[in-house]
Amino acid sequence: MELMEPVKGRFRSSVTVKLFVIGFLILLFLIPLGMVDSLVRERAQRRTEAAAEVASTWGSRQILGGPVLVVPYLQHGKDEKGKPVTWVSTASFLPETLKVEGRIVPERRSRGIFESVVYRADLRWTGVFARPSFDTWHVAPEDVVWRDAYLTVGVPDMRGIRTALKLDWSDRELPLEPGGAEDGLWTSGLRVKIPGLAESQAGERYAFAFDLGINGSEALQILPLGKQTSVALKSDWPDPKFTGAFLPESRTVTGTGFSALWNVSYFGRSYPQQWRQDEAARLASMESLQASAFGVELFLPVDIYQKTERSTKYGALFLVLTFLTFFLYEVFNPFSLHPLQYLLVGAALCLFYLLLLSISEHAPFAFAYLVAAAATVLLIGSYSAAILRGRLRALVMTCVLGLLYGYLYVLLQLEDYALLLGSLGLFATLALVMYVTRKIDWSAPRRGAEVTEAVTSA
Repeated sequence: MELMEPVKGRFRSSVTVKLFVIGFLILLFLIPLGMVDSLVRERAQRRTEAAAEVASTWGSRQILGGPVLVVPYLQHGKDEKGKPVTWVSTASFLPETLKVEGRIVPERRSRGIFESVVYRADLRWTGVFARPSFDTWHVAPEDVVWRDAYLTVGVPDMRGIRTALKLDWSDRELPLEPGGAEDGLWTSGLRVKIPGLAESQAGERYAFAFDLGINGSEALQILPLGKQTSVALKSDWPDPKFTGAFLPESRTVTGTGFSALWNVSYFGRSYPQQWRQDEAARLASMESLQASAFGVELFLPVDIYQKTERSTKYGALFLVLTFLTFFLYEVFNPFSLHPLQYLLVGAALCLFYLLLLSISEHAPFAFAYLVAAAATVLLIGSYSAAILRGRLRALVMTCVLGLLYGYLYVLLQLEDYALLLGSLGLFATLALVMYVTRKIDWSAPRRGAEVTEAVTSA
């Protein structure tokens, strides 16, 4: 029996060393997992660049604003020498009511293997302006330069405009022209001079209407510049994502398309109905206008890069659980696995994510996942039949891996409940390991032939 203590000490030491080796290998495999994660991000960036290239020739995201009525007026003061001076300033006025109705026609475009969404939008803009009043600012009527008043409409990407535009203004037809860049409002757009304001009376109202056919990519948003703004959009796209400062008042989303209606009051935004040029930065900055935009994004429901990136976050867990299963086989059976064998199994686990990424760029994600998971499970399962010295053990190992990959796929499909299901799965796995190993004497864990021979010799 004197030999028993050295043997037990040897086993205790070998188990400790093996656990340290397994832990070191898991840490080592974090390097290729990080490289795969970096590759996923690189491919996602290339997809974004490809979408930007398509947008550069078609039309980018459109955030449409307007119309805004801009009226110049004269200001009087004195210079530093006390001499009277006069300069021209402007005042901006927003419509009393604004209504936008239209249809969005989406289209998928590809640049190489990367896909993006573009659209054609046909919009009808209608509304009413009240005659601008300068009484609040105590501007004399003779100082208002009515003849130079103009209407401006913000269009961020002018390349998307498809047809010539005409504005119906109180039974007059006026051509809208490029050149609508407006300090503090937008950097590009349309502009037209508005005649007849000088002859109008206080309190008079002006109805306006125009049609805007525009191309864009991924998203369309509207600025709620009316005292009361109503926007109604329809499309055949089945996967809309409603974005911006306001959600639709009502919406219908089906497998064949969507329709949405927004009704927005000016009480819900941070800027007023009118302001002077010297007040624009404080009352109605470009940032505050952009922050009030709302609309719809034509969402691509299957983002393979996002799902692949999410799957790599479980890579370390897969390594731990797979290596733990092999280690328990060593504990309960009279054989020992070499660290190189763990290394090969870990390499196969890491290659799964590379297979998933490369196949999903050319095939549906579900099919790519099935192929990558099946290849990995079969590879490790067939390898296990040799190193675990038994088909039954290899079959159990194959089933364990199959359950793990099936569980991961379910997690990738669930967004709202992924954390809950993941936590419950980890808890159940830990409980199972604790139950299986509850009776192991870690001082002499294995009951293999080597221990038996040592006891017999003693």
